[in-house]
Amino acid sequence: MKTKISLSIIGAFNLIQSTAMLLFADKILTKMKIINPDGLSNADCAENVFRICEVMHYGLAPALLIIGLILILSRNAELKTAKNILLGYIIGVCVLMYVFFGILASEPLLNFDPTHVIPDIAMLLIAVYTYFKAK
Repeated sequence: MKTKISLSIIGAFNLIQSTAMLLFADKILTKMKIINPDGLSNADCAENVFRICEVMHYGLAPALLIIGLILILSRNAELKTAKNILLGYIIGVCVLMYVFFGILASEPLLNFDPTHVIPDIAMLLIAVYTYFKAK
């Protein structure tokens, strides 16, 4: 697979994610299941949890925007450079997968579902495949 295609696909995915987080952070959280820690009332707990999750999505959005722009703007890079960019992406997403499955999956406050990260896994597979089969 050509690195230009992979960098375009993965970059567009990150740009779409960042845009969705910026525009819909307050709406993404409506399906969350709130667990009541430390005896807080459900209303107080839910409001505080929703607010911190909304703020965290706003904080994460620029990071995804940066990643998406770097990938899109480096589409025409030479093969060696493109492979290094893909390698950096692969390493970063592997750490992200550890956080998802090693930390967030066991967090009782979150309603983590492995199906939520299928798109991220798909982008990781594209990056790995392209890294080893780059043309």
